[in-house]
Amino acid sequence: MHGITALISLLGAGTASALPAAVTLENIRHEQQGPDNCGPVTALTILGYHGTRVTQAQAVSALKDSPRDPQVTSLELAAYFGQYGLRSMIRSAGTPELIRSLVARGLPVVVQQRLHARSNVAHFRTVYGYRNGRFLTSDPLRGPALWLTEAEFRHLWHYYNGEYLIAYPASRQAEVYAVLGGDVRAATNWQRLKALATRNASAQPNDPYHWWGLGKANLRLGNVKAATENFDRAVALGVPTLYFLYRQEAFEAWTQAGHHDKTLKYASRALKIDPNSKELRKFISLARRSQEGR
Repeated sequence: MHGITALISLLGAGTASALPAAVTLENIRHEQQGPDNCGPVTALTILGYHGTRVTQAQAVSALKDSPRDPQVTSLELAAYFGQYGLRSMIRSAGTPELIRSLVARGLPVVVQQRLHARSNVAHFRTVYGYRNGRFLTSDPLRGPALWLTEAEFRHLWHYYNGEYLIAYPASRQAEVYAVLGGDVRAATNWQRLKALATRNASAQPNDPYHWWGLGKANLRLGNVKAATENFDRAVALGVPTLYFLYRQEAFEAWTQAGHHDKTLKYASRALKIDPNSKELRKFISLARRSQEGR
């Protein structure tokens, strides 16, 4: 496999399907990010691993409306990778076991997480190794070899409901599909997130991120009324205002349900934090036009 150093002592003695106990992928390019540039740096890391070199400035020009654009989404990353011949899959409800399975097959994985445990800033980092219950990540802000324990990894990932992105050449598609199984189908993955978020919200009803994940799953499955109720619950429990800068699913649900006053209230609050957000401006504009057309 491409660019892998693996310690071949196996987990689970005697099992043919066991993964290497430790893996570190090679050819992982790192660069310190400029302001709000974790997306562009992640792009150059993934593209570099697959044999294409771009600069941070080139990635910024392609991915951001302006240098001050505060957010690059997973969908924007996937579209950019596609320009260089890579296929991408974005899924939720990921697990540490899944990440290890992909990395062990020579596939670095982009995850959306908190910057750190005391921060509400959303952040991309690329997982390219694991060992002794820890994950090795290339972090555009915190360095080229940031190790996270599995507990830390789960905690930071919870903020984004276990979202991950895999980019791969067409020749590797069968391997990716084999690892993901039923989650290759988006609808199956949304059902998985819905079931997981339902269980977690029942066990921890005061955690707003479980309710947000449930809302996103219901929204993608076409259950707009349920999604709206889920997002309302998440917001009532205390989703930080900064969260709306990175996640706009509540605005999607409220727009479809005609709850434009909620969109205006929370999007306007978030826009005060960063007035350069094209996503927030879009939803505010939609809400205002809808109200004017009543």
